[in-house]
Order: sequence, then C-alpha cells, then structure tokens
Amino acid sequence: MQLGLEVSMRTFDGQSSISYSRTRPMYPAELYYWLSQQVPSSSVVWDCACGTGQASVDLAAYFDHVEASDISESQVTAATPHRKVNYQVFPAEKTLYPDDYFDVVCVAHALHWFDLESFWSELRRVLKPGGIFVCWGYNWLQVGEAEDKAIAEAVLPHLEEYWPAESRLLWEQYRNIEFPFELIDVPAFELKCHWSVTQTLDFIRTWSASQLRIQELGDDFLLEASPIIREAWSEPTKKQQIHLPFFVKAGRFS
Repeated sequence: MQLGLEVSMRTFDGQSSISYSRTRPMYPAELYYWLSQQVPSSSVVWDCACGTGQASVDLAAYFDHVEASDISESQVTAATPHRKVNYQVFPAEKTLYPDDYFDVVCVAHALHWFDLESFWSELRRVLKPGGIFVCWGYNWLQVGEAEDKAIAEAVLPHLEEYWPAESRLLWEQYRNIEFPFELIDVPAFELKCHWSVTQTLDFIRTWSASQLRIQELGDDFLLEASPIIREAWSEPTKKQQIHLPFFVKAGRFS
C-alpha cells in the first residue's frame, strides 16, 4: 500500500488545493444529520484525511468538536478555518491523538488510499468502545446520454493506463474491503450537483488518473476534449444536474 500513498501524494499535492476544493461536490447534508442522530452532539469527531476541510466544516455544524487531519500539508494549509475544527498534519495510520478519544471517525472519499492494516490498528486505538466509524465515497459522474458518451469517448481512453489500482476499490464501493467490525444499516443518500460544463471539466481534471497523466504528458487531452464535451452539453450556457453514484459504509466498534 506504500505505492498507493505515493500516488495519492503525487495526485493531491500536484494540483492547487484551492482549485481542488472548489471543484469537488458537497456531501449530502442528510448524511451528517443521520450521523448526528447516532451519537450525542457533544461527541468528539475525527475527520481523517480531511483534505481542505470540506467534510470537517460540515461536521462542525452538527458536533461540538472536530479534529481534522491529512497527510498533505498543502491541503491542510488551504483548509477552511472553523472555530470548532482543529487541523493537523499527519498520516491516517499514525496520529498523536490519545487512546479511546473519539466517538466518531469519518473518512470521506479517501479510505482506498490507506494502508488498511495499519489504519485499522490506529482506529481501534483512538476510537472509544461503542464508537462509530463511517466512510463514504462516489465514483464517476452521470450527466445525460450525450454528455456521458462524449466524456467516455473523448476523455476515458486517455486515462486507461493511469488509474491507480486503489481506484478499483472505490469503483466497487469498498465491497472488497474487509472491515474489522460488523457493518450497520445506513440509509441511502443521493449526491447531486448543479454544474456548468466548465465546472464539470474542472472536476474531471481533478481525477487521480487525470492528474497523473498531466504530470507525465501535459493536459492536451483535456484541451482537445473540451469542445467535444461542450458541443454535447444540452444547454451550453446553463448548469445541469450531475448525479454521482454515492455510497456509505458504517460500523460500531464493541
């Protein structure tokens, strides 16, 4: 899994942290509300692999204290400040948090990058008995028949050899990850955005495979794909509803 760590660092440190945060979808508010109903609002929450604090700030709307950490110093430096959120830089697998400290640990769209054996060990150390672990993610995007076809034909062939192996875990919605606890039932949540064609192209640029290809060969493939996708966009001057297949896994430690 060390290779996965190197790939993730190249991916997320290789692009502007501010532009990355602006092009990523906001997670459903219903998810945070559901989580807040599982434990008291006074709970201490860890947003692990917080990036620029997208989930951290939203969690702070429901919980009194949020610890947020990420291995990328540039991401944490660009994180959104909040009086209830304390940001720190260290890897998910080795932190400075006390034993039995957290009521809730969250990982938003990042678990596939972890050294899972080491992370599970750290999770057992810092999570209180009876505490909840929850992770979530999304894969691909669905716009419309013509738009999806244009993306599939103009972008995806250029990325085939650049997708990290860890991405497959995400595509499979973590079904092949062996969790060290019994999963609990979680309601279904939808992840939707209203994006312009420019926002959608910016989002595609943030994909791990896109970033790795750009680092090696430049972004000509995206510049060539842009007019094709724009032509396929049903209303070029308007935003469209974007659906991102979304999943949540959660469990309670005994």
